[in-house]
Amino acid sequence: MAKTNSVFRKTGRVPAFRIPVGDRMQRVLIALAIYVSVLALVLSAVMPERYSLQAGDTAPVDIPAPRDIVDTVATEKLKDQARASVNPTYTRDHSIPVEIRNSIERFFDKVYEIRDEEDLSLQEKLDKLKKESRLVLDDTDFGTALSADREQLDMLRRDVLDVTDQIMSVGVTPDALERTRREAEDFFSKQQIGQPLRDLGYNICSRVIKPNMLPNLEETNKDIEAAVSRVEPVIIRKGQNIVNKGETVTPSQIELLNASGVLKQGIIDYKLLAGYSLLILMLGLLTALYIRNFHARIYYNKSSLLLIGTVVVLVLFLSLGANIISGYLAPVAAVSMLITMLLDAKVGFMVNVPVALLVALIADGNITVLFLSIIGGLVGALITMVSHQRRDLLASGLLVGGSNALVIICMGLIAGSAVLEVLSQSLWGLLNGVFAAIFTVGTLPAWENLFGIITPLKLLELSNPNQPLLKTLLMEAPGTYHHSIIVGNLAEHAAQKIGANPLLARVGAYYHDIGKIKRPYFFTENQIAMDNPHEKITPSLSTLIITSHVKDGVELAKQNKLPGVITDLIKQHHGDSVVSYFYHKAKQGENGSKVNMDSFRYEGPRPQTKEAAIVMLADSVEAAVRSMTDHSPGKIEGMVRKIIKEKLESGQLEESDLTLKDLDIISDAFLDILGGIFHNRIEYPELEKDMKGGKSHDGSSGKQAEAYNG
Repeated sequence: MAKTNSVFRKTGRVPAFRIPVGDRMQRVLIALAIYVSVLALVLSAVMPERYSLQAGDTAPVDIPAPRDIVDTVATEKLKDQARASVNPTYTRDHSIPVEIRNSIERFFDKVYEIRDEEDLSLQEKLDKLKKESRLVLDDTDFGTALSADREQLDMLRRDVLDVTDQIMSVGVTPDALERTRREAEDFFSKQQIGQPLRDLGYNICSRVIKPNMLPNLEETNKDIEAAVSRVEPVIIRKGQNIVNKGETVTPSQIELLNASGVLKQGIIDYKLLAGYSLLILMLGLLTALYIRNFHARIYYNKSSLLLIGTVVVLVLFLSLGANIISGYLAPVAAVSMLITMLLDAKVGFMVNVPVALLVALIADGNITVLFLSIIGGLVGALITMVSHQRRDLLASGLLVGGSNALVIICMGLIAGSAVLEVLSQSLWGLLNGVFAAIFTVGTLPAWENLFGIITPLKLLELSNPNQPLLKTLLMEAPGTYHHSIIVGNLAEHAAQKIGANPLLARVGAYYHDIGKIKRPYFFTENQIAMDNPHEKITPSLSTLIITSHVKDGVELAKQNKLPGVITDLIKQHHGDSVVSYFYHKAKQGENGSKVNMDSFRYEGPRPQTKEAAIVMLADSVEAAVRSMTDHSPGKIEGMVRKIIKEKLESGQLEESDLTLKDLDIISDAFLDILGGIFHNRIEYPELEKDMKGGKSHDGSSGKQAEAYNG
């Protein structure tokens, strides 16, 4: 059917539904409760068990390191060894050998000078030499120098100069001073001279030799620092025993146990605590920001936030228990499956990611668990999106389990594990998916009831014609039942076209008029072959009866425990519109000038959602088109657009989230369905011939046969 230009584009955009901000403090408290619960669960898994031990106690069990720990005592010993292994760096002082040679030369020159003074006695020469010599020697050495043969003294002079030059050329460090003196002593002991001259030569050398290799502290410290920096810390790896069972605990082990945070009397591992606290806070904030920016309705709904948090906490709790058996058994996919069913698939998968990260941490940082959880959650969300039966969820659990098993096999092959070992571990992944599906199916009704959420599965159950209310509607008000079925088809098709919830629109349409069960014959669709009771009562009373079907429907919905979203749709499907027929009838009466339009309105409220607005439009369109005598395509299209325009201009759609573009699409969707219902019929010659006698093949009248074929 060709589209015509719509009047809706001339009126402006329908104001969008405004999301209530809600009580910020309540949302903060909910977020805080979720954060503390998640942190407590994660810490209970990753924080090590604490023991009461002191040095000298016997270890009751093997105590492994909860994480990689630096053995500071052993590391410090290695650093001390590195410091001790560094040889000092020296700087050679070239002036000292010259100074030593000059000192020796002066001594011998002074000896020669005093020896040549003939006017002095030997004692006077000795006293003068002791006084004027810069070398401190004893009297025997001075006497030997003065009394020795000149030739031998000259030889000694050369020997002293030679040995000191040789020693100083090699270099003398402070710690090698004694060694060099012994070398000088050894040298003179081998000389072919008298003992007094040997002693004199050695004593001169021992007095003049001094270090010419001076320590360079700056360079030495640099070398020490470099050596210390090359020392690798002694690491006790995670899982390696710090203390073995039955072993006497040493002070150094107590220090290690205290550093690892496993001693009750020791300090808590605040670094570990702070790290996990900040990590979980960051994951929570990122998830909250995503939901706020892309799913504001869920973010500003405290019940939805509490639902997400409760699901996460419960699945983490189950994962802790499952991790005792195998990390591959943690049912993380249940998060995405439940949230997809209860709220939204995108939110389900987004929340699945941080939960997968936390579960991987609980499983000792197992990368396979991380991949398994993320991929399994994605598969679960995708499959659950199209699951419309509870048995479909069990099938989706098998698919999740299959994907888990495949991930385990892939990661095992990458790691080079044995094939049989990989295959045996993959069975845990398969059980994981089944476990997640059973948990999802088993707890789904509880989530629906606790949080008042209606799922596609629940909607499909409500759409079953064997539902008590629908059966009663069929028996007590068959015309209304037929009307509701057509309205459901119209609403479902329109909702699908604009991206609303088609299943909710259809089921809501099935129940929107259940209030007519109480007084069915006051409504035209149920007045078959009977008088219209409204002809015998006043317009005001008629209006009261007509509008009361909304209130009666809400009461029936509550009595039969229909979900709140269906009850709201029943309450909103007429908005606060005017019962125009009886209003105009009252205006034409005797007191028409005193008639107040508000007395002929439904109580409302106006539709708050796209689905409620679509049901309102479908309800009005179906009733109006059914009452038409001319069902040509043009007439039907004109009526459809006229009714939608009236609803728009009367403000009934202001609080819904529909746009003008949506209204155009809805109009076309209605026309698609109505065109199928009121299509042009084909003439059947044989049937017409048989019908000349007033009967058809099945014995019904011609009018009935036409209806049957329609």
